[in-house]
Amino acid sequence: MATQSSEKKNCQNCKNDFVIEPEDFSFYEKMQVPPPTFCPQCRLVRRLIWRNERSLYKRACDMCKKKIISMYDDNKVIFPVYCKECWKSDAWDPISYGREYDFSRSFFVQWKELFDTVPRQAVFQSGNNLNTEYTNMVKDVKNVYLAYSIVYDSENVYYSKNVDYSKNIIDSENITQCEWIFESIGGKKNYNCIYSFWSSSCIDSTFIMDCVNCSNCFGCVNLRNKSYFIWNEQYEKEKYFEKLKELNISSFKSCEENWQRFQEFSLNFPKKYARLTNTVNSTGDELRDCNNAHYIFNGTELENVKYGFRLLQLEDCMDICYCGKNASLMYEHAIGGSENSSSTKFTIIGLPALNEVEYIDTCTSSDNLFGCIGLKNKSYCIFNKQYEKEEYFEMVEKIKKHMDEMPYIDSKSRMYKYGEFFPFEFSPFGYNETVINDHFPITKDEAQKMGYPWKEKNDNQYTITIKASDLPDDIKDVDDSILNETIECEVTKKPYKITNYELEFYRRMNIPLPRLHQDERYRHRLMLKNPMRLWHRSCMNKDCKNEFETTYAPARNASLSDAGGPERPEIVFCEKCYQQEVY
Repeated sequence: MATQSSEKKNCQNCKNDFVIEPEDFSFYEKMQVPPPTFCPQCRLVRRLIWRNERSLYKRACDMCKKKIISMYDDNKVIFPVYCKECWKSDAWDPISYGREYDFSRSFFVQWKELFDTVPRQAVFQSGNNLNTEYTNMVKDVKNVYLAYSIVYDSENVYYSKNVDYSKNIIDSENITQCEWIFESIGGKKNYNCIYSFWSSSCIDSTFIMDCVNCSNCFGCVNLRNKSYFIWNEQYEKEKYFEKLKELNISSFKSCEENWQRFQEFSLNFPKKYARLTNTVNSTGDELRDCNNAHYIFNGTELENVKYGFRLLQLEDCMDICYCGKNASLMYEHAIGGSENSSSTKFTIIGLPALNEVEYIDTCTSSDNLFGCIGLKNKSYCIFNKQYEKEEYFEMVEKIKKHMDEMPYIDSKSRMYKYGEFFPFEFSPFGYNETVINDHFPITKDEAQKMGYPWKEKNDNQYTITIKASDLPDDIKDVDDSILNETIECEVTKKPYKITNYELEFYRRMNIPLPRLHQDERYRHRLMLKNPMRLWHRSCMNKDCKNEFETTYAPARNASLSDAGGPERPEIVFCEKCYQQEVY
């Protein structure tokens, strides 16, 4: 059979053209799905609009009636919401919600009716967790508070996101195998580091960026295997610690001054076009140990994977988010897990050990499911109804044909046949509650124009007892009475408190109390990250002609500029020129 050539298509959603490459067609043929009618970015939006991590609500469990924390607002959803214990119990059976397929109505309409009936877990927590009441999207963790996507034996994690195999982490993101970390992004195997960015194997360092295997460094960029450096200058050990005392990071005022200097200082050094470590034939950002991974943002140990975000140990997959470990042949996977799974298509939340499943949500240890929700250890089910094996396969083929003959048409006239993920408007969350708003923020009017759901938010009312501007400047001057205060954020005026663990952490790390609400601190970290978008650029080393795909948007007057990207001030080098610079 001849290889199909690339094909240009027009996206149903944004109306922009996109290209399907020959290797994409090969994957769709392998997965036995038609080519998509939405562009890659709109497919990403359509998946991530189902992942609400940070918006949590107080409500009652619909089974035991105890007060719980939930990602579902009881004023917005109609399905039952259960606490973790009730949801995992034998007091209810998902198969009891099974129903016949009605060939007189659209598949997606019937699936939404089932979705609105089957109970949901208040927050998504899998594995063994301890003291994780105020968190969401976690697995096998301990003592996690207002932190999200925290997995694999992580412990004592506060106000952070995307943390694996790590302990004692506050206000950080994309952290792996680290301990005692504050205000950091993209770290691996770091210890006792503050304000560290995209650095690895570093110890006892503050204000570092793109450093590797460094210890006792302050205000440094692009260093390798160095110790006792300040602002990229070598110091004798004793002089280093004398200077460190003068820099005085225990003072909020001094810390802010050093932060401003560090941001300006870092612009003097070239940036590698993408943060790719031990990768081959790959494009995207924050990738490690990958081969043939394209348009991936935050991925580790991937092979033959395209269009994804937050991935671990996958092969032969496309259009997937928040997926791993040891999974293969996954397509259109949205927001959770599916470890040790294969051949899954159109999954919202996937739990471990799935095989040959389509259009499912929160199912586990099952195979051959179609349109099912909440099933455990089941096979050959459609809409949660049990079938004999032969009848199951006959019904699935009939339903797929019916989906093409009677497609679902949403409020904006977008057509959903077999092969499309679930419609935007089915999500129980507002666009502004979900992960996609972090990366592609839009206004309420823009969301409504696109037919995306939106959530009106009401802030809880608290009595402010102290303003952030009135906090002691130095952590040494903070006593335990701060634990009784309700602090007003300097920017948002939202209230926040300091917990026992936080205070112990700040004292140990010798850093000042935060002046901003945790949501505002999170927003500031997002501003430091590059967008999940690639631009074609040339190396800025004047003697080099290499070109590449990068998340750094070019200057407006650059010949390769792409309208729509913010002009970036960084010096951006290809890998070869960057390596020559730092080694």
